[in-house]
Amino acid sequence: MEQRNLTDTECALYGTKSCALLNMSGCEQCPLKGRIADPAIHDDLKLFCELQPEGTVAKLFESETCTLCKTEPKGKAECFAVFDMAHTEPKQLAKRKWFSRQTTGFMVPLQFACCKKCRLRILLSSYLPLIVPIVLTICILPFVMNEHLAQGLRKIAGWFPFALVLIAIAGGYGIGKLLSHLYRRKSEAVMYVDVRTHPIVAEMTEKGWRPLFNDRQPHLAFTKHRIDKGLGSAPSSVYRMPDADEAEPAAEENAAEDKISD
Repeated sequence: MEQRNLTDTECALYGTKSCALLNMSGCEQCPLKGRIADPAIHDDLKLFCELQPEGTVAKLFESETCTLCKTEPKGKAECFAVFDMAHTEPKQLAKRKWFSRQTTGFMVPLQFACCKKCRLRILLSSYLPLIVPIVLTICILPFVMNEHLAQGLRKIAGWFPFALVLIAIAGGYGIGKLLSHLYRRKSEAVMYVDVRTHPIVAEMTEKGWRPLFNDRQPHLAFTKHRIDKGLGSAPSSVYRMPDADEAEPAAEENAAEDKISD
């Protein structure tokens, strides 16, 4: 992980849990730059922590084994499967709409540590509706492009060769969708193909989180390296830090004890 370069020691967030939760690489990249005097910032980030699932979202990307596997032994984490979830809180931030009737406040990337087998299963089930029609079209093109065969087909109807290509595309797509559905059902026995059924996602849904763009099965993007900047990318140890309203009294108490001892 890239070393954080925090230079603005005058910032009200400097050295606090709020700063650690934002997890930016430097002060210039902080999205709250210029708003540091807003007292609601600490409350908003405290609310963000309260809306976390058990173990926090960091549990997903800190795992050394695949978090999408259901059965043991789980595969070794080789990449990350990512999709975004959003919440309507905090109300003062919930202004932008992302292709939804609901407004969006918090946004957080869920980064599932994923093994090669689970990645292959998800990609295959996603692309079967595209692969099958392409293969069928390639198989039928030699018959359509062969002049002797094409003449025989045109005797049936002048548009018949073109119709065969369309049938291959449409039929292949339907067959691909069916194969994808059957493959997903088979894969569900060993992994969370639909991440909405994952225990952490289910718990977040109960707390008001939803997929960012729609409520249907999220599309997973795969990356070799995880997102290590921004809200939701901080390690689990950050969530265990004391909140700002708890840290200040503790600091004052320690200072008082030091003064007495002197």
